[in-house]
Amino acid sequence: MKYSNSITKALLLAVSVGAAGAALAHHSFAQFDSSVQIFIEGRVASWSYTNPHSWLYIEALDEKGELQKWGFEGAAPIHAARQGVTGNTFKVGEKVKVIVSPIREEGRRAGTVCFVVKEDASIARPNDGTCDSIESIERWKSKGWLDSAKHLDKHPTAD
Repeated sequence: MKYSNSITKALLLAVSVGAAGAALAHHSFAQFDSSVQIFIEGRVASWSYTNPHSWLYIEALDEKGELQKWGFEGAAPIHAARQGVTGNTFKVGEKVKVIVSPIREEGRRAGTVCFVVKEDASIARPNDGTCDSIESIERWKSKGWLDSAKHLDKHPTAD
């Protein structure tokens, strides 16, 4: 059975629009509260440098003082690499300070990473499109938050 040229074009258009919609939905950051950043201090449990997003897992205390595993979504490896982040950037057991926009879902210990201060005081930026990490780093430094923040402190992303 032969399809007319217009039916073929319509089918291709429908598939393209559907794929674009799925891609946009996947890259939505609506699940994260980008109006606030939280300072979380802990030790690296694992670093997953994989597609479609990298994941940094740390062990840190929760509000009750109990050690919990936290998960932070980061950029895809190709994007993270452009920011100097590799599969070897984080080592298990390394102490880190992670600045994240938290997930909106109550009770989940998760978020999207903006930047990470490593044990040697270097800063890694495995972030995706949820924050401007260079601007955030400067803001945290200029406000003195990097030196004064305590575990689980929250700071607004705008004044």
